Amino acid sequence: MTELKEKRTLKVVEVSGSHYEMGFQYGKACPEISEMLELTHQLFGGKDNANDIQDRYVPMYLPYLQNYAPEIMEEMKGMADGANVNFHDIIFLNITYEISVPSVMGGCTSFAAMGKSTNGSELISGQNLDHIEPWLEYMILLKMKPDDGPDIMAVTAPGCLSLTGINSAGISINMNLLRNNNSLEPAGGVPTHVILRKLFMSEKLGDAIATIATAEGRSPKNYLIANSREGIFNIETTTSDMDIQFPEREMLTHANYFKAERFKSTDLAPSLVPDAYIRSNRLFRLMEEHHGNISVEVMKQLLQDHSNYPNSICRHRDKNAPFPYAQIMKTLISIITVPEEKKAYIAVGNPCKCEYIEYRL
Repeated sequence: MTELKEKRTLKVVEVSGSHYEMGFQYGKACPEISEMLELTHQLFGGKDNANDIQDRYVPMYLPYLQNYAPEIMEEMKGMADGANVNFHDIIFLNITYEISVPSVMGGCTSFAAMGKSTNGSELISGQNLDHIEPWLEYMILLKMKPDDGPDIMAVTAPGCLSLTGINSAGISINMNLLRNNNSLEPAGGVPTHVILRKLFMSEKLGDAIATIATAEGRSPKNYLIANSREGIFNIETTTSDMDIQFPEREMLTHANYFKAERFKSTDLAPSLVPDAYIRSNRLFRLMEEHHGNISVEVMKQLLQDHSNYPNSICRHRDKNAPFPYAQIMKTLISIITVPEEKKAYIAVGNPCKCEYIEYRL
């Protein structure tokens, strides 16, 4: 007898207008932003300690934000006003990837497939988004209709700009955390959430590549971007360098380690997330077995894989993990997108236990 899966839906937040107006509507619609801020304070050792950290690091990132994306800065100001919180609180929520090294490493597994590898030639992409379990209750789906540029549908956490999803130009965006020796101490730069938000403004992949390349002081990350016209591109970044990688047999997978040879000597994945090597390669092999027939339904099954459990593609909590926060890491969101159809199929929680729900841009 087939086990019935839990049906969990995301709160959908719809906004439109100028950057400030969209931010204000987002903040107004999400009282969860105050709860996310409180949770983040707890994770950083309590409100007083978190405020000290905020006072130390926000000024390091603010000038980069202003120079790189003043329009997104306006969006963040609107969000703060709508949520009735301090503007620096919103910046704080959007630099946690940069200042939580290495205790929160993340464990996402991303993929993309198109052309002859799929059963209909259309682009299929997505990821299992792994993060600390307390985030699970807060995740939202943000739909944006800006005055200028493509419409956006992105999964994110309240108060954060965006994480993963698609836009109406047919571009899909997925991201994996990377860590190297140079990222152990926050040093200022363009925050990852801001880069992701700007990526969703791209009309074509050339714009997206330039968006990543021009982000000064960015922290190490992996961006898997794709559309049906230009194809699939994987971009590994360090603070001062980037490597662009291409699909094999029109398929690509990535997790939390550097594939580029010149980045491997400083990569912290072997000690922090050794399972990343297993997850990426395991997913590629599974997709290869279905080459020519990859579909949304096939990917729903593959993203439930438990090889190397609990640190598997479908990640579960690991009480023996080396860091306290790593012990509460699990798959929070499993997302499969079909950008041409403007659709996303999203399981909220582990896909082995939770059903995929269809959302439309």
